[in-house]
Amino acid sequence: MNTCVVFVCNDAYFNKFLYTLNQLVTNGKYSGDICLVIGDDLVDSHLLNYNIIKNNNVIIKHFPNIKFPKEFIEINNKINTDGRNITKKFQWHKLHLFNRFFKQWNYIFYIDCGMTIFSDITPMLNEVSENTLLAHSDAYPTYKWRLYDQFCNNNEHYTKLTNTYNNLNIDYFQTTIMMYDTKIINENTFNELLELTYKYPISKTNEQGIMALYFTNIRPVFKQIKTHNENTRFYDFISRNKENKYIMTKRI
Repeated sequence: MNTCVVFVCNDAYFNKFLYTLNQLVTNGKYSGDICLVIGDDLVDSHLLNYNIIKNNNVIIKHFPNIKFPKEFIEINNKINTDGRNITKKFQWHKLHLFNRFFKQWNYIFYIDCGMTIFSDITPMLNEVSENTLLAHSDAYPTYKWRLYDQFCNNNEHYTKLTNTYNNLNIDYFQTTIMMYDTKIINENTFNELLELTYKYPISKTNEQGIMALYFTNIRPVFKQIKTHNENTRFYDFISRNKENKYIMTKRI
């Protein structure tokens, strides 16, 4: 199986990347291809010379920082969020995960920098599914949140969104981990995601709302990744039961 584990990182998250990379190859027992997607601030940086990067033959792929039109910034800066729309704009760089560059692999397993990996990731890799994006529900385990909750709803853009897409009362996924068949990437996928971003500048969680909209309503390939097998739990944002063993969690 031709698979690549991919991270997306800027200078501010570089130490988190090193942490999770180390976890991946030690606890996670992963020895396949690894790619680090960087933005403008890490181009030619000395940070990319760490031994752990060189020793694991990490592929460094630069995509230019995403530029936002003035209108997007004016609207997006005023929406009601936790502040990430201002302080964590680099999260939008994840849109590059659906660039044709990644079609050189059959499957991509994206993992957030800062993830803690406790054990062999092979059981998760074995879950790959053709023409599918596997990810974890953002609303798990109560499933009270719905896709429409990802968008600020007190503006004309929300009205246009709900008039265009009538399937927003559904479950949606986190972009903390995503494992997908690169067949879902076509010539225009990245551009379509970017156009959707500009058209609806009201996503409260940056790229997450837009990706969730795209891969449920426009190209419905999202499926919930298996939460566990008979031996271990796979992934959750937090550990919900200290007696359960997880392969990885976003927060300890």
